[in-house]
Amino acid sequence: MPKAVVRLLLLGTAALTFGCATSSRIRVEAPPLMRAALERAQDLIGTPYCSSGMTPDCFDCSGFVGYSFRDLFPTLPRTSSEMFLVGKHVVDISDLQAGDLVFFSTSNRGTVNHVGIYLADDRFIHSATSRGVMLSTLSEPYWKRRWKGARRVTGTE
Repeated sequence: MPKAVVRLLLLGTAALTFGCATSSRIRVEAPPLMRAALERAQDLIGTPYCSSGMTPDCFDCSGFVGYSFRDLFPTLPRTSSEMFLVGKHVVDISDLQAGDLVFFSTSNRGTVNHVGIYLADDRFIHSATSRGVMLSTLSEPYWKRRWKGARRVTGTE
């Protein structure tokens, strides 16, 4: 089966499972280039997860972030732990802006190994091993316990 057909079937299944994609989109206030990147990211909701994935066929978390921001930040590092070292540290969750990178530790080691993109109103988008590209809430207990910090990338790093 051609990849385009598989992708359409997956998106259709995701829309039936999670509701209409347009109703789950988060409206963001951001400069035009950032808004375009965040819209691109949301267009990928439902894309499956795969280890080392960096294309719309499938993504891992950092591959998804890198793909979404490829035009804005072409030199963004490849891994979540490397991404955690770039940009300006966002001290408080209440200071998050659309496009900030949010970081988590989903392992027992406590090191950064997951990244997503903050959108608005406590919501972020990421590629999860369990469901692929999806929206989540920072205040969900799972993510709250695993929070490591946030970075604001400007492209001048």
